[in-house]
Amino acid sequence: MAAAQRHVNWEFAERVLAAVLPGSTAYNPDKMTGIPLEDWRPFDLEARDGDVIEDDFLSYCEDLEGPLIVVNSTSFDPDQGPYFVEASRLVEFVKAFDTRVRHYFMWADVIVVSPATGFVVIAQNDGYLVKVRGNAIMAKPEDVAGR
Repeated sequence: MAAAQRHVNWEFAERVLAAVLPGSTAYNPDKMTGIPLEDWRPFDLEARDGDVIEDDFLSYCEDLEGPLIVVNSTSFDPDQGPYFVEASRLVEFVKAFDTRVRHYFMWADVIVVSPATGFVVIAQNDGYLVKVRGNAIMAKPEDVAGR
């Protein structure tokens, strides 16, 4: 039996995650460190309209900047992998996701990492959400442009 193939971008994405949240080993909330248990809040993924859920999730991402790493259930398909999205285009990415990928964006756990701000936003499919600030590991685009 052949081992499951992983998308070529996983190693890079996991290194970024480990730098932002030291000790984290995978895009799985159970393998991520630096997230206080008391910071999780209820986030209903079942009783609300899908657009309302996406809008609510996106409201937690409004202050993210620069390139983002976005992981959802489709990211684990060998032909998809983690997504790399400019923060200014995240809303467009999420809202067009079902058309492009033919899958609902918020189907299961969703994790967004912003290396420029150090923020990580996680929505768990069991109905919880957290936003935590880890290490900012890259310059913000406006910082680089002003040099």
